[in-house]
Amino acid sequence: MRRALKWLAGVVGVLVLLGASVAIFRDELFRRQAKLPPFTNEFGGSDEVMVPMRDGVKLHAEVFRPLGLERAPTILVRNPYIPLRALERFQCRVLTRYGYACVLQDVRGQMDSEGQWQPIVNERDDGLDTLTWLVAQPFVDGNIAMRGPSYLTCVQLAMADVLPPQVKTLVPSVFGVDFRLSSYERGLFRHDLLTAWATLMPEHGMRLTARDDYLKAAGYRPAMEADEHFMTKRLPWYRELLGAEAPGAAYWQSAQQRTFREIPEKTKVPMLIIAAFFDPFFTAQLDLFSRLSSRADSALIIGPWNHLNMTSGDVTYEVETGRFDPWPWMLEWFDHHLKGKPLTTLKPGTVRTLGPGDHAWRTHDVWPEAAATTTLHLGQAEASGACDGGTLEPAPTRPSQTSYLFDPKDPVPSRGGASMLSFAFFRGLGLTPGPVDQGDSCARADVLTFRGAPLEAETRLGGAAHLSLSVSSTAPDTAFVARLIAEQDGKALLIRENAATLAFPTAQATEAQPYAPGTVTTVEVDFWPIEWVLPKGARLRVDVTSSSFPVLHTHSNRAGPWATQTGADVATQTLRVGEGASTLTLPLTR
Repeated sequence: MRRALKWLAGVVGVLVLLGASVAIFRDELFRRQAKLPPFTNEFGGSDEVMVPMRDGVKLHAEVFRPLGLERAPTILVRNPYIPLRALERFQCRVLTRYGYACVLQDVRGQMDSEGQWQPIVNERDDGLDTLTWLVAQPFVDGNIAMRGPSYLTCVQLAMADVLPPQVKTLVPSVFGVDFRLSSYERGLFRHDLLTAWATLMPEHGMRLTARDDYLKAAGYRPAMEADEHFMTKRLPWYRELLGAEAPGAAYWQSAQQRTFREIPEKTKVPMLIIAAFFDPFFTAQLDLFSRLSSRADSALIIGPWNHLNMTSGDVTYEVETGRFDPWPWMLEWFDHHLKGKPLTTLKPGTVRTLGPGDHAWRTHDVWPEAAATTTLHLGQAEASGACDGGTLEPAPTRPSQTSYLFDPKDPVPSRGGASMLSFAFFRGLGLTPGPVDQGDSCARADVLTFRGAPLEAETRLGGAAHLSLSVSSTAPDTAFVARLIAEQDGKALLIRENAATLAFPTAQATEAQPYAPGTVTTVEVDFWPIEWVLPKGARLRVDVTSSSFPVLHTHSNRAGPWATQTGADVATQTLRVGEGASTLTLPLTR
């Protein structure tokens, strides 16, 4: 018996040593892959605690500490996602290896925290209550920061204007405070962001197997009832968004939305903002940085990433693009603001960018930089179904027009772009964000294609392109979707996809505009800003159609609130070109 116990103790000892070795090896492997400096501390263990909120609800938190430090600068992370828990635990452990304590908290109503899950509603009060508790903890040395991407950034920004003085900095990533900019594209609802997320997280926990429910919900009419059919229950917050297609809608003027939207001007702490060119929240993050009161002390990094801060699509990069939550910059930022070390690569008040085709990271005092614009004229319109029906010319061409049928029952499939989120959790949908090759999408009869001449030299597209279209429709309201494409390296790579409706034809339209069928009018498509180096010989291309499913809701070709409509009609769409009727304006430099 004694021999058996001795053998068992030996086995347990070996397993403990093996487990410790695996953990140490994993830390070191991550450090090397992320190109981080040598560790300065050992991991000192973790403890779990329930943190009381002002209404008596208790939120679960895990406290990670560096070995041998009684007091340390502390990073707070507040998380709603079960799949992220293991990753965030590991990242907290890594932070302890650099002399930081880390607190990982489950937000209200998720995982081991008490209370009811309601997106955004409780994050301001719960975050402030958590910080009040954290400031009083003996392991905190008086210096606190917050980090985390997406909703983990939402919880930071929700209280950024009223932080206690112990919070020295924030590192928000792929999220912004003006939710209008991410919810609609000129009257078209962003299904692949909001419907996908609502299907994923209708209540406590996540529905990772709800992939088919998401696509069914995105195509269901009336959209206002999709939650009860495909999201397990009625979701008031989702329905409020469905009814807020107008930028001037009452929902966007609510106290909660106004408070959230006005936070940048009231925020005093510096931020290191991590943004992605191919992320649904990209323009919201640009807006955040542009209005930030602490902008002179903050920095913005924009990489060629998707919502997971990873590259995807069909572009090969010759430069190191970084990885999820770019650690070298984040660690440098924390060391500066929480430990007083100098910055070595980051410069406050600047924007660092890397886009497709860039040969190195670039630092800008202002981004987008001022650039002369080039205007190309859409010409020779015809629905050839062969991807070569029209041209992009430097001078106006003879007037012409062409028409196509838009059938909402047969929408154009989405291929890449910046408005995708479902790829992050619903695998197998075939939806990949970023600069994706468009393949034969332009061969459809409801897609018009306009191609420019080959470029004579390497050319940079830096900023926002703009497309003005002279159109008419047999419908009282409809949509026009445009894809800006780079034909290069044997591919047709999507640069940007944006849209406008007849009800919201310009950025200035805060309420739905009336339209009489058959009337010639102008819709303005504002492409999101981008950094893209076009190689010599590349061609710019514009595809014009009327749908992109499931990224955007498929228009019914009917006027009025879109989410309550039960049917859809076929419409004839007409585009006029020549004599300056339809033009593409681009900020191009050599």
